[in-house]
Amino acid sequence: MKLLRAVLLFAVLFGAGYLYAAVRLFPAAEDPTDVDFTEIPDLTGVSLAEAGERLSALGLVSAEQGRLHHGEIPAGAVVAQRPLPGQLARAGDTVVLTASAGIETRRVPDLAGLPGGEAATLLTRLGFEIDIEETDESAVAGAIRTEPAAGTSLPLPARVRLFVSQGKAIVSVPDLQGRHVDDLELLLEEVDLRLGAVRYQVEAPEVQGRVIFQSPAPGSALRGEGLVSVIVAGTPPDSATADLTRDAARDTVPATPGDREGQVEG
Repeated sequence: MKLLRAVLLFAVLFGAGYLYAAVRLFPAAEDPTDVDFTEIPDLTGVSLAEAGERLSALGLVSAEQGRLHHGEIPAGAVVAQRPLPGQLARAGDTVVLTASAGIETRRVPDLAGLPGGEAATLLTRLGFEIDIEETDESAVAGAIRTEPAAGTSLPLPARVRLFVSQGKAIVSVPDLQGRHVDDLELLLEEVDLRLGAVRYQVEAPEVQGRVIFQSPAPGSALRGEGLVSVIVAGTPPDSATADLTRDAARDTVPATPGDREGQVEG
């Protein structure tokens, strides 16, 4: 009988000790269903200040991270958020907000003189959409101008028209020596060239009004609409400039037989 009582007492004490240890040392885990979750609102287009107030009222914390250019959302308003709208968060969780930096603008660069392909590539890299239009505005191949003009600031996306010249054909310079000065413009126009500077050598023994020197030389390769300059024997039409023209000619015209004054010194 005493043994039975002792066994029962031991069982009662052991059970009480186990129950105490289980409660004190191994408390029951929280039931996740007891936690309150909040649905994150869509804050797109809302100012950062207002977005912070809305999140705070829901027990959430806001944090700003970076800025992105946007063509429609004004600067300072929310353009992106993490977590996304509609997801659930617990009280104290942080919602990261990215603000708009406003519309991105680019300045149209000055491309005059660049090769057409290089100019087009540069515009594309700057974010412009381009239309290329060929033009004969210049005898030199390459970019001529843009519309809008260089230096104009445009909001992206924007379209720029690039005018590109294919350049004039290469032609052979005709021989003008001995030809009369009055015929030169017509002769050069026939090969798509133009008359450049016309100077006179008063003391030249050749027939008056005839070409005694030209630059570039006959047979030279010259791009269309290029200039050909000449020196003509005799006095210029405007006699008031005869002395000045004579001095200038001595510096450029090679000496002719019997005309020692026409030699270039040194």
